[in-house]
Amino acid sequence: MTSRSREEVLSEALDAETLIEAETCQGSLQSAGPLVRDSLSYLVSKVVPGFFGLVSVPVFVRLIGIEEYGRLSVILPVLLALVGFGSGWLQQSILRFHPSSEDSSGPGSPFHRAVLLGTTYAVLVLALALAPILLAMRYRWSMWIIAEVYCFVQLVYLVCLTGLQARLQPRSVVMNEALRSAAGFLLPVCLVMVAGGRSFFLLLLGLALAYALPLAVGAGGLRSSLEITSAVAKPDQGESSRVLKELWRFGWAVGVWLMLCQTLPIVGRSAIQRYGGYAQAGVYASLYELAVRSFSLFAAPVTQAAHPRIMRLWNLGDYATARQTIGHAIRMQVLMFIPVEVVGILFASPLTRLALGADNRAPSSLLPLLMLGGFLWQIALLVHKPLEIVQRTGTMLCGMVAVLLIECAGNYTLIPRFGMTAAVYVFLGGALAYIAFVAFHSVLLRERLERASV
Repeated sequence: MTSRSREEVLSEALDAETLIEAETCQGSLQSAGPLVRDSLSYLVSKVVPGFFGLVSVPVFVRLIGIEEYGRLSVILPVLLALVGFGSGWLQQSILRFHPSSEDSSGPGSPFHRAVLLGTTYAVLVLALALAPILLAMRYRWSMWIIAEVYCFVQLVYLVCLTGLQARLQPRSVVMNEALRSAAGFLLPVCLVMVAGGRSFFLLLLGLALAYALPLAVGAGGLRSSLEITSAVAKPDQGESSRVLKELWRFGWAVGVWLMLCQTLPIVGRSAIQRYGGYAQAGVYASLYELAVRSFSLFAAPVTQAAHPRIMRLWNLGDYATARQTIGHAIRMQVLMFIPVEVVGILFASPLTRLALGADNRAPSSLLPLLMLGGFLWQIALLVHKPLEIVQRTGTMLCGMVAVLLIECAGNYTLIPRFGMTAAVYVFLGGALAYIAFVAFHSVLLRERLERASV
């Protein structure tokens, strides 16, 4: 949010980045210190969610059966994709433009009112967009209500949590994520056991209540990001609307990017369901969730800690340290992945049986391959960070559209012949293609800036 042109900012960034070569090894380690400290804080926040996330897969499969779990695995990514767009553009804009001063971002400020206004618009648009999708899928009215409530509370929760993350409050994030994840396991289990049914509707309702619980309790100042009374006490629609337009201008492409990213599992699972049935889709989804969650337990805290720090450093003009932080984060994730993948390879068979049960079988080799895919997508979130920083979100979006086309062509061509194994290799291929695309364009961008500075 500056009056300077993009070219001026990029030119300053290039000049500042040349100072990296002059920094000492000690300075490099010191700059990585805050990232490591915040990553450890966020890692603690992932212990409880990670535990319940991993446990929930085999428990839910045994609770409602693999076929009902397959039905859940098809509709849930659709809801996540819609929420990804509805909240994603606002989340990324909050992290990118959040003011350093509390006075500029507190309740009643133009930035705060803009976030509240954007959240209101996102909720309304999401509710309207979800209706025809549920109508096409022919769900009964009770499912409509559950799906709408799930999307609403998740969107509001994510925006509020992002506010805490942007203010560099990892302990508050830990508190709310622990509460949400524990409730996300216990409430669905209790609902299924009390109701005595085996419908995935009950699981979805339990997940919706789990997102609503931290908002109701207001743990760690969660609701302060959307403090409505303070926001309307000093109405300033002109200023807040201007800020909201800037947030949308940056965030819309990122929101679409997140929606397409959430759409990728839909493509694979829908193709498996079409050619193999809901049970096969449930098997694939169980392994996918187990693999991706197992590594994200260690990798996501690094990204979660790095993102607001990178953006804040860039906003303060410390471009060299911002780029250095990206490098530190990538190296940390690589070092974390190696032992996790080794464990996945050595214990692939028992972990697969644990996730699916004795009655459902799948090749044990799929689990470590899915773990590799989850790692590559975590790396992709950091590799495209230079493009995101300089607001080349359109380039990121083009790359994700290309990946989506690869997923559609690959899954619907190969799954009828090779089964769910093909979906795993298409998943890997899509991640590698996106990393290559954004890395190539990042190099082109730097070369262009170097020529412009001569």
